[in-house]
Amino acid sequence: MSVCRRLPLSRVLLKARSHPSTKQSAKIMPASTAHFHTTRPQPERSTRDGDELSQPLEPADLRSFWDKLRPEPSTPLQPDLDIGDLRTLLSTIIHKKANGAVAMELHTQQCCTLYESLDNVRRTKFLHTLAHEFCAPKGKAREAATAYVEATKQSEDYAQTAHLARVLRDSLTPQYTELFDQINRLPNGFAFLVHMRADMLSHIRLVRDDTACRAMSDALMKKLETWIIGTLDLKRITWNSPACTIEKLGQYESVHAVKSWLDVKRRLGSSRRCFGFFHRSVPMEPLVFVWVALTDSISSNVQSILRDREPMENEHDAKCAIFYSINSQPGLSGVDLGNFLIKRVVRVLRADLPNISTFCTLSPLPKFRSWLEQWLTEGLTNPPANIVSTQAAKQLMDLVPEATTWTMALKHIMDSRGWTSDQPTLSAMEPVVLALGAHYLVNVKRSNCAFDPVANFHLRNGACLHRVNWRGNSSYNGLRQSLELMCNYNYVLDRIEHNNERYVRDGTIAVSGDDPYIARAMALNAKL
Repeated sequence: MSVCRRLPLSRVLLKARSHPSTKQSAKIMPASTAHFHTTRPQPERSTRDGDELSQPLEPADLRSFWDKLRPEPSTPLQPDLDIGDLRTLLSTIIHKKANGAVAMELHTQQCCTLYESLDNVRRTKFLHTLAHEFCAPKGKAREAATAYVEATKQSEDYAQTAHLARVLRDSLTPQYTELFDQINRLPNGFAFLVHMRADMLSHIRLVRDDTACRAMSDALMKKLETWIIGTLDLKRITWNSPACTIEKLGQYESVHAVKSWLDVKRRLGSSRRCFGFFHRSVPMEPLVFVWVALTDSISSNVQSILRDREPMENEHDAKCAIFYSINSQPGLSGVDLGNFLIKRVVRVLRADLPNISTFCTLSPLPKFRSWLEQWLTEGLTNPPANIVSTQAAKQLMDLVPEATTWTMALKHIMDSRGWTSDQPTLSAMEPVVLALGAHYLVNVKRSNCAFDPVANFHLRNGACLHRVNWRGNSSYNGLRQSLELMCNYNYVLDRIEHNNERYVRDGTIAVSGDDPYIARAMALNAKL
């Protein structure tokens, strides 16, 4: 079993110095034996040449494909984690019991080394101990709050009130934030914390009622947001970039899976761009990156981009830049980097290619099908009027004679197999699904904002809803998430600030283009 499941080709590994007498035990090593060192194995070039380059992979094999590129760990699996020793180590770091800065750094390095040596189960125990036993002490916070309230009632000594306010603020600060601060001071400590937060998020998805770990994840997210400011460099990633950087594109791509090295090479080829933000302490690993296709018109189908074997020969003939996938490391979930990345990339593209006048996305609707299935369950016998035209509803019902409403017919077709291969069914489904997709984007809201997370992201950034695309993503994932729908968000540069202000203020969605389905949904929105 691998104990370091995320160690990439370029990752600075946190290991314990091997020793002949080392036993398989999770007893924490003396601080003097813990250290960082850099491991940078060179991948064999043959894995990116010849037959291996063009071998496509099935979706189930994608993760194992990238996992094969990671080096085998040399640290033996430790059978158990001594919680008592862990508490002692964490207490030493958090309460600054070590003598001097050097000793504190060694203890912090030792803590990182221990964490990296653990498997998933023992990492969960580590995080549980940290979240539950080193949060804000309730008793201390209660005493500080009482003292502050009494002081504000009985005294006008502003110096004392300010002092008590500071004491109260400190008592409400979780103790584990001191550990995060100490780790961030280490070389490559920032990358370590990003991966640690990814572990926190994985645990929260499995144990949703662990509020202590959720609070710790949120606290670390705020820290990462603060530390990122002023430390990011925008870089273009090409096929000539280091192999370890290109490997990360495959590992972190979450929208359109990278299936082979040839797939990566095509996405980095002619009339294609990839840009990423890199933290200065981890110059080989993109924190967030975006794929861009240079085209002569606004693209409506992502397969035409991913499988394009004859891209534009002259990039200076391109009129549009299509942002078709934005990804970030899992540990940075909730940290808004995509907004800044898009704006920086637009600035770079305008400088390099002044012929490009349109900056548009080709975006998924990841929640559309799940919303639609729930909506159909609630409105099967009494479908709402005006969302779908009468003619489209009748054509759909003609395919399912036993259906008494178009919603029943739609659910029957969605639950059947092979409908995407039947042309009459596709023709009848097209106007219905496009109308529902436009309605979903325009009228389905959460707290005055678009319900769809991708829509909310781009609309909040100031983009215009441009067009809904039938069969925009004909992959299995596209069918599973959105019945193969995709949409375009158009970044009209002189309207971005105005669009952002209106959307944030009252949820107004800006529209560009002349999509009839979006126009119908907007008209329905005006009546609601």
